[in-house]
Formats: sequence, structure tokens, C-alpha cells
Amino acid sequence: AASTAAASTATTTSPNSSTTSTSTSTCTTCTTSNAAPAAAAAAAPARFRQRGELITGRIPGVDKAVSRIIYGTLFLHSFESDETCFELLDSVWAAGCNAFDCAAIYGGGKCEERMGRWMRSRGIARADVVIISKGGCEGQDKLWAATCSDAVKLRADLDASLARLGVEYLDAYLLHRDDPSTPVEKVVDAMDGLVASGGIRAWGVSNWQLPRLAAALDYSRRWGKAGPVADSPQNSLAEPSRAVWPNTSFLPAERRPLWAEVTRGEVAMLGWESLAKGFMCGRWTRADGEGLAEFELGESNAAEWRDMQLRRAYCDGPLNFDRRDRALELGAQKGVSLAEMALGYVISQSALSFALVGTTSISHWKENVKAAQPGSPANALTAAEMAYMETGAWRRAGGGHGTVPVA
Repeated sequence: AASTAAASTATTTSPNSSTTSTSTSTCTTCTTSNAAPAAAAAAAPARFRQRGELITGRIPGVDKAVSRIIYGTLFLHSFESDETCFELLDSVWAAGCNAFDCAAIYGGGKCEERMGRWMRSRGIARADVVIISKGGCEGQDKLWAATCSDAVKLRADLDASLARLGVEYLDAYLLHRDDPSTPVEKVVDAMDGLVASGGIRAWGVSNWQLPRLAAALDYSRRWGKAGPVADSPQNSLAEPSRAVWPNTSFLPAERRPLWAEVTRGEVAMLGWESLAKGFMCGRWTRADGEGLAEFELGESNAAEWRDMQLRRAYCDGPLNFDRRDRALELGAQKGVSLAEMALGYVISQSALSFALVGTTSISHWKENVKAAQPGSPANALTAAEMAYMETGAWRRAGGGHGTVPVA
């Protein structure tokens, strides 16, 4: 299933296009005069006028090229000030990244608010940015329980996200969790209505199981509804031994062919935790997976509980440590870092595969984004190279097998 098609069919973003806009917004939450965006653009960093280039792809239903690395806004609320937060977002934008992954529950809505303030302060034209957000679930205090059965609440969640971001529409809106007890037809009908309303251009799912996604696609095809165009599970070379977080999903390598068969090239893959919360940057050793005790989330142990969840998922057994060692080996041959190899592993899976990155460090971002730069060997991995990192088996042309890759 893996191939270099992603690299051969990808386009690149234009580094010299203007990011300023002088149009008047009609959004009731963000109405501005023509002069406001122009003034903001004049104050924006000069480097925006000469942005970097990244390879891009398409999310079906979204009428813009999308950078193959998407910036995740999960931690924007953790910055002490807008100024420091905006420095990071400036770096993300300057690199050529034009796509941002948001969610209603991130920072209790503060991440969307900061994202919106940054766009306005920098005069970023709405047509130049791809905004993905998610709704339809509760926060950590309720273990992210799905609320996608309530069409009225979905509409309210969407309206609240639009208001916080200060935009009139989202390029894609994802259901953050699934409620398998809700008929899939009811969910598709509700999301089809949101598309028809103009509040979203397209919709997708996050953390759905494949049979539910297949049912949603089948129903939408048969009845001419707007169906899901994006699926966002955990997707990483570091394969979790179990769901990382309650009610989440992940895509093991052996399931990718079935996923491709079900989605028929109609659905983009937006992989979260592609770096496995730092595992694929060298975080944790084999000893970190030993003697882990299971315990439930309480009122005062959130940090400890999250650390336990991550180590149970990524450090349980030798599989991921062996994969990491092989990625280091292959990366050394190609002259790229471990993080680049991990992100390239996701990007190289198909032309519809995107990697989400949510770092709060400018230096880490600059390292990570190299994986999506034109000409990087990390985003043109072959099926054989990916199989070697996964299993240690080297499949040579003609069907032969070996154990050591040839540079």
C-alpha cells in the first residue's frame, strides 16, 4: 500500500503569494473594515512575503492545496502571552505550512481564540489558510465522551468554533469521537446539513472504527449525501499496543490496505501523534515500559495518568523500540533525522496522507517541517523502506528478502 506516489504527485505551495487581504468580512463575529487587514499585514513579519515551500496534497471537498504537514493547535493555550504564541505561529506559516488542526475542546476553546487572533493580527487571508476543527465530544473531565448524536449541539459546537476563530466557515469539520450507539445515517444527515448550510466545506471523522467509517461512506454514496472526506486516527511508525486515549483509534500498518479499499481514494488520512508524543524523537527508553501500574484518572493525578497512558501505549514491549532503531539506521543513510523519518513514514503512505505536528518549540518545528520540504528523502520512502522499518525484513525488487537495506 505504501509507495512514492505521494512525492510524485505532490505540488508545492507558492512562497511568494501575498498573505494579505483587503476584503470586508461579513461574519457577525469578526466584521472589519477594508483597512484593518491591510494594516495588520503591514505590521506582519517581513518573512511572510517570502515563505518557504512544502509539498502539498488535497483533502477531497476542500478547494485548496493542503501542506502535507498540518500544524496541531492543541497547546496554543499554554503560552503565557499572545506574543510568544504568535512567534511560533509565525514560524509555522513562514515555513510554508498553510493548514491548522483545531478543536473545540483544546484549551477549553482558548486555542481556537488564539488562532483567530493570530490570523487577524497578521492579515492572513481566509482563502490562503486551511482551517480544520473538531467538535462533537466532551472534555477530559468526561473522558472525551461523544456527543455526535445531538444534531442541535453539533450546530451549536460549530457556531461556537466559528465565533472563536472569527471566520465564516471551516474547510473541514471533524467529529472528534464516535458514539457507536447512534445510527450512522443520523450522523451523516446532520453533517450533510452543516455542509449545505455553508458553515463547513467538508466533514470527516476522528477516532472512528473502520466499520463505522465504511457504513458512513456507503450511506452517503447511496443517497447522494455529503460523506466523510477525512479520517483522523493515530498514525505513526510507533504503533500503540492499545488505544492511547479513551475512545480513540489507531491505524496499524497491516490494516492500511483494508482502509484504502474501504475509502476508495475518497478520504484523506490525517494522522495524529505521528511522533508518538516524542517517542519518535528519542523520548523514553526500554526501561520506561517496565513495571507500569494501571490506575484511573482522578481529580489530582491528570499529569501522572497521561504519562502512564502514553508509556503503556508506546513502551509496552520491544516493537516500537526496534522500529525506532531501524528508522535511525535508515535515516543515517539518508542524512535525515529520526523525527523526519517518522513524519516521512506517514506522509509517504499515499498522496492522501498527512502528518499532524503539535510542538510548542520553534526549533523542534523547524526540524520537523523538513520532512515535508520538496526534495527531502523522508517524504519519498519506498514500500520496501517502510516495510523494513516496520518489520526488519528487506523486500528487494524481484521478491527476494534480506535483513539489511541497501543505501
